[in-house]
This record gives sequence, C-alpha cells and structure tokens, in this order.
Amino acid sequence: MAVKHELENLLNGRLADLLEQLGIPSIPEKAERGKRMDVVATVEGLRVVLEAETGFGRTNQAVRDADERLRQGLTSVVFAVCYPDGATRDGLETATFRWLARTEPGALQGEWSQGSITDLADAVRRAPSLISDADATAQLLSDALDAAVQRLDTPTRRALARTIDLPQTKQSAEGDDGWFTASKRGLLVVATAMLFHHRVHPVLPSVPPESWSDDWPPPSPAQCAEIESDVVHRFRSAWRAILAVNYRPVMETAHAALAAMPAHPDAAAAIQGLAVQVERIAARISGLRHDLLGRVFHRVLDTARYDGSFYTSTAGATLLASLAIRESDADWLDANAVARLRIADPACGTGTLLMAASERIRDLRRAAGRSDDATEEELAIRLVEDVLYGYDINLTATHMAASTLGMLSPSTQFHRLNIFRTLLGVHEGSPYAGSLEFLDGQPRLLSWPTVSRHVDVQPVGDGDDAETPPPPMDLIIMNPPFTRASLRHDQFSPGVERSIKRREKEMLDRLADRAAARLHSSGGPFVVLANRMLKQADAALALLLPTVVATAPGNKALRQYLARDFFIDLVVTSHDPQRAFFSENTAIGESLIICRRWPAGEPKPDTRFINLSINPATPIAALDTAARIMAGEEGDFTVQHAGSAQIEDGDWFEANLLSPSLMRSYRDFAAGILLPDVVPLDHVASIGGQGRSVPTAYHRRTLPGRSGRRAFWEHDTRSVDAIQQTAEDHIEPKEQHEQLAERYWAERSRLLLSERVRLNTGRVLGVWLQQPAIGSAWVTCRPISDSVQAEQAIALYMNSSIGILSRLGGRSNRVLSYPRFALPDIRNTPIPAAVATTAAKALSEAYATLASESLQPFPELDRDPIRQQIDDAISQALSLDPERVAEIRRDLAEEPSITNRRYRADSEDEQ
Repeated sequence: MAVKHELENLLNGRLADLLEQLGIPSIPEKAERGKRMDVVATVEGLRVVLEAETGFGRTNQAVRDADERLRQGLTSVVFAVCYPDGATRDGLETATFRWLARTEPGALQGEWSQGSITDLADAVRRAPSLISDADATAQLLSDALDAAVQRLDTPTRRALARTIDLPQTKQSAEGDDGWFTASKRGLLVVATAMLFHHRVHPVLPSVPPESWSDDWPPPSPAQCAEIESDVVHRFRSAWRAILAVNYRPVMETAHAALAAMPAHPDAAAAIQGLAVQVERIAARISGLRHDLLGRVFHRVLDTARYDGSFYTSTAGATLLASLAIRESDADWLDANAVARLRIADPACGTGTLLMAASERIRDLRRAAGRSDDATEEELAIRLVEDVLYGYDINLTATHMAASTLGMLSPSTQFHRLNIFRTLLGVHEGSPYAGSLEFLDGQPRLLSWPTVSRHVDVQPVGDGDDAETPPPPMDLIIMNPPFTRASLRHDQFSPGVERSIKRREKEMLDRLADRAAARLHSSGGPFVVLANRMLKQADAALALLLPTVVATAPGNKALRQYLARDFFIDLVVTSHDPQRAFFSENTAIGESLIICRRWPAGEPKPDTRFINLSINPATPIAALDTAARIMAGEEGDFTVQHAGSAQIEDGDWFEANLLSPSLMRSYRDFAAGILLPDVVPLDHVASIGGQGRSVPTAYHRRTLPGRSGRRAFWEHDTRSVDAIQQTAEDHIEPKEQHEQLAERYWAERSRLLLSERVRLNTGRVLGVWLQQPAIGSAWVTCRPISDSVQAEQAIALYMNSSIGILSRLGGRSNRVLSYPRFALPDIRNTPIPAAVATTAAKALSEAYATLASESLQPFPELDRDPIRQQIDDAISQALSLDPERVAEIRRDLAEEPSITNRRYRADSEDEQ
C-alpha cells in the first residue's frame, strides 16, 4: 500500500506538470487547512480541484474524495480522475484517463468521460461553464479570502476574530492555529463592506453630512486600494465617512474588523489583495445580490453540525416566499398598505428568506401596476426599517443579512435595520437561549461591534428600541435550526452547554404545547415560537423543515399542533433525487409547509400536497413552479389532497410518494378497501427493539466466541438477494452492557425485517433464517402464533409489491432512497391478518419454492420474474386483484425514491 500511495503522489505531480504544459496553471499535492488536494488548477481565476485514484476500478473512491472537497468548501467544481491500471509517470503523456466532473456532493453520477491528457485538459478548461455565475463568483471570493487569511499571522487572526466575537475552532491538522476559519469569517465581513462600498459610492450625496469635516466625497474602493502601505487607513477613513451618512448596520462591524488589522506589511498586503479581487467581483454581481452573498457565506461558515444552520438556497427561498405571499394579501399598489405589513424570520441566518419576501412584494407590485420612482424609494426604506425583522445568534450571518437587505436600494439612506443578533450563551452568570427567549419575554440583543463611541457613529442595538418586543407579525417565514440536542451546543464548553440546556428546558417545560416543542431538535421550539409571534388573524407561517417532520411518528405532536392552530394550505416536498432539499449543504429530504390562520369554527379546505419531480434550481424556475402551483396548472409536480380530519390527526403521508395512484393504492389497502381485515403488523406479531442498537451491546467477531451467538449483521444489498438467509456473523456481549445484550438476545427470531435499506440497490425488506438471531440493520419479528408457517408467510408478504408499498407508504422519510424505519413505522405497517393465520399455510408453500431465488433490485420490480411469482402467490392466497397488484408493481418501479432517478428521466437528464 505504501508503494501505491507514493506512486499516486508522483502521478499527481506529473499530471500537474502536463496540465501546466497545456496552459493550465496547476499545483500538485496542495494542502490547505489540513486538507490535501491532489491537483489544484486555475481556470479564469476559478479554482478547479482534481482528485485522482490509480485504476479504473477506483471510480467510487475518486467520487467520494471529490465530493468531500466540495463539502469542505475548497472548490465549486472538482474532477474525479482515474489513472489507468499500472500507470507510470513516464507513460501519463500518452495514457488514457477517465474523469467525471462534480459540482454538487451526493448528486447522482453521470457518464464518465475517457480520453487523453489533452482531452482532460479541455474538460478542465470548460469547468467555469459547469457552475452558475453565483457559484463561480462565490468561489472566486472564497479563494480571495483564503489567500488573504494565509498572509496573516496568528496574533492578527486572533485579534480580528476576537474583535467581532468569533470563536477559535478545533485544530484540524498539525500547524493549524485554530483561527483560520474565524478570521476568514471576519474578512468576509470586510469583503462584504467593500462590495457595499462599491454599490453605495455612486449614490452618496453631493454635499457631506453636517457632522463630517474631512474631504468629501470619500474615495472609491479602487482609490482606497491604490497604495498598499496605506490601504487599511484609506478604507477606514472612507468607511467612517459613509457611516456619517448612515448605513450603520452594514458598515460598523466591518469598520471594527478592519480596525483590528495591525500596521504591518502582511496585513496591508492581505487587505489590498482582497480589495483587488472584490473589485473584479463587483463587476460580476449585478442581479446576484443575496444569491452571491448567501452562497459565499454558506461556503465559509460550516456550523450546521453544531447549531442546525442549513441555510436556505435562493431557489428554495423564492419558492417558499412566492407560495406564502399571495396576490390577495394586500393592495400592492398602495405603498402605505405594503408598509403596514410585518414579516419576520426568528432564525434569519444570512437573510435569504427575508430578501425573497421583499422581492416577492416587489414582483406583486410590478404585476399590479408600475408606480413612480419616489414611491419606490419610500417603499424601499419602509421595507428595510419597518416591514422586515430578522434575528439570529451568529454575528457574521446577521451582518450578511443586514448587507443583503441594505442592497435592496443602496441609494436609500436607512437609519436602522431590524436585524438583531440574539445571545446564545452565558452573560454575567445568566444563560440565554437566543431567539427562543421570545417564548419567555425578550431575548438579549447584542450590539454590533464598534471601534469607539463617536458622536456620528452610534452602535446599533444600544438605543431604547433595541429591547422593544417586535409587533405581531403578518408572516413568519423561516428555516429553523434543526439538529439533535446532543450536537446543538457543541461549540460551547461543557459548563456553558449545561447552562443553556437547563434554560431551554426551563422555558419549554412551562409551555402548554411542550409536546410540540420537544428538545430532541430545535425545529419544534422554533415553530411554537413562530406561532406566538404571529397575529391572531389573517396571518401566515411559512416553514422549511426536514420531510421527516411531516412523516415521522416522533413529530406527530408537532403536526397536530400546527393543524390545530392553522389551516395547512400546502406541503411541498422534493422527490427530485438530484435536489431532495431546499437548503444548502445538506442531503436530507426537505419540505415547504404553508400554514394560514383560519376563522374559528369555519371548516378548513383540503390540504394540497405538492410533490416535485424536478426541484427548481434557480429563482426563475422557482417563480414558474410557484405560479403553476397557485394557478392550479400542470408542472413538474403531482398534486394530492388530504381532508382536514386526516391532517389534524397528524397523518401527512401524502408527502411520501410522488405517484398519486400509488398513494391511493396505499390508502385503499391500509383502509381495508382492497382487502378486508387489514391490521397493523404488531396485531399479528411482536416487533423487537434492537436493530441499530445491537452494536451498543455486542462486539462483532470474525471468529466464534464463548457465547456461540450469531447475528445477521448489516444489510449488504449486493449479497442479500434472496429471502432465505443464514446468520453467519459471530457476536459477543460487551461486558459493560451484558444485561442489554441478554434482553436483545431474548427477542431473537428467525424472521427479521429491514430497519434501513438503500431502495435503489436493495432487494429484500425481510429475511427468514434457519436459526433465530438478531441483526444490526434488522429488527426481529415474532408472530403471535409462534408458527414457522406464519414467519415464512410474513417474509414472503414483505417482499411482495403490496408488502413493499405497505412499508413505504407510511415510512419516516429522512432521505428519499434510504429510509430508516422507526419502530413505530414497522409496528404500524398494514398487513392482512390472514397472512399470519388462514393464508399462512399456502404462503409458506410458495415460500418454499421461491425463498432461495435471487431477486432483482427494487427498481427492477416490474421486470423481475421472481417478484412477479411472489405477487401471484400473494394475490391468489389473499384473493387480491392481480391486475391491481401489477399496477402497484409498475408504479413502484418508477417511483423516484426507489429508482433514485428523476421520474422517467432519460440519460441526458441524469448527466
């Protein structure tokens, strides 16, 4: 292995040399922030990474490495490259390469290309065309920030970070001082101010403010950057002049950050280099505003693991705002009527949702009829100062929000922005829980960092209005932080973390609706908070939440809470495997939920479930999709309806399946319409509770142990291709968990049901073993009759088309093609009681014939002769209509969550 690793290093060096000879600047084995990139090329100022493996059989590893570079924010486009088997440095010039371009981690793999080094170089040159202008620009700015930070020594990085309250991060590699990420965020604040400087400079007033006595107008960004040795001073002077006009929420924090830079040549070079790149970027960002800043920020800030901050994509924000704000909600030509609206996001992040709301309002005004420039200018300042409210715990996020909202109209000299940073932490011995403090009164609001208290530059947040509660809102639009409690406060010391959690529990325990605000995630408490912030009539709540909130048993109380206090108007779920989400930097499935206040006592209309076959990737596409949904027109989505009684009961399973026909079949089956006496599985069998918890209690061994126990461990979809299997994995109880191990072993069974499976490669949802066992990806199922025939009958049923539908229709949907069935999901699986009783003998006989036959993966259901024989046996034993079963089998084979492909996508769509 060591020789191979060394060879790959040498091959990477030769690859960089060859690309350089072909006119593409390239560096091999480049390390940055503890991350090593095989080859880094530069094309039109854009960083392009190549991650290489030796051997054409290593494509999956090359893709994994490539996607990791995307997740780490090191590039926007990366090539997974495979050298030929047996490649040598001398032979690379004439070798054949394989490569695949990646721009989105976790996306489906397209077609691999193959060719010479010249062909590969041509592909690398085309890299900028593979990503949007916003992505390319974001990458350029991210690279410029990296270059600037690398010029700074540790004391400067630390001073910059501490000036604007940014914490040190864990050291990621030897030599990492822990301040790289924090200082990069700090310089992002500076770069954002530079961009704002570009926007505001042409519209500064011709005469200086009365409080300003120095030269006027202040220099432009280009003039500030002319002389390296004077660059920091000139920018500070210019920004003080701009602050004298106003724009405090945008400029004050950046002014403080810049003031932290020492009078040192390296610091000056860093700021000048950043200014030069921002000058180039400023010429490219017309029309990108929040799209650019949001994407840059999401690349720079990686806190989702700790605080659940998966920032909303611009397309997702546009779709949510367009569905939430309707033409009938106001007289859009009346500027005063618009100005009376109140819209808030209590977890605003970079302000993407607030920007989307403001742009939706402008679109509605344009559609209603054009007004004069003076009215538009007045409206711009009213939107900024009166309509929009945002709260967040993150300083650099709120600075981004202030900056993007400020760019709504750079000529508007706003005095305030209702963008506030709320304290999550401990102050003077008292813990504070960020925006959640609204549940108990008023959060502690933090002022923007400031250099000093000039009479013309007062810090935001110090005024009397800073502690004034916001007015009741017409619309709350939010993507609440959503992560499990064990991770949510990992950035704090153990003592501070305990204090914050005690404070949260104290507040939530007092809530009448505490079941909806469970602390297992931050989503529930923020939904309850949003409800409290809304007006009691004519108000709306627009949410972006993981789809698991709409489907998981653990979130049923939250669904019932929403349906009790609102009319659930729309639930929009992405069934696009290429974009199952509406947030940046996540791979979990997500839904948009639109809730509206409804008059008490008035019957509620049906809820519409909109399941997207193609999730719009751009704001323009999102606008078209929203317009079609609101107009009731056809589009790249299906529509299903659910009555208010079902919704209020917390049954929102229409989000689970794209096909309305398939969902109708599931509903008919579960309701006993297709067959009589359909009951939950736990009415005919006992379901064990081990599954994924087995590794907690047992060691897995390669050799037999003292206990002699065996397990059917993981679910290898390549080898587990038949219903009848053998438990071959040796297991031994862990000494510290012997009681737990004994309890699990007491629940062993010959019949195991899959607890998690990749649907696009999986073949079975249940197996039968010759000897009772347990499993780590399986739960045990023991028929009440304790009959081998019943076990085998249930195993056969679970692998029939109707059995697969019964599992998938009511599942907890976290990742479309990789369900992890919760125990309540499995226990509530609908099953004809006859399977375990009167039909068990006939089905056991069919099992004996079919159990050892190899099954095709689920996407091949409709072309699998063994699956069809299973369906025929089930249909005959249960008197099911075979034509209806065939229809279910066909629909399942086309369902995106099973195929992991867009619905009926051709090869061109998949590339």
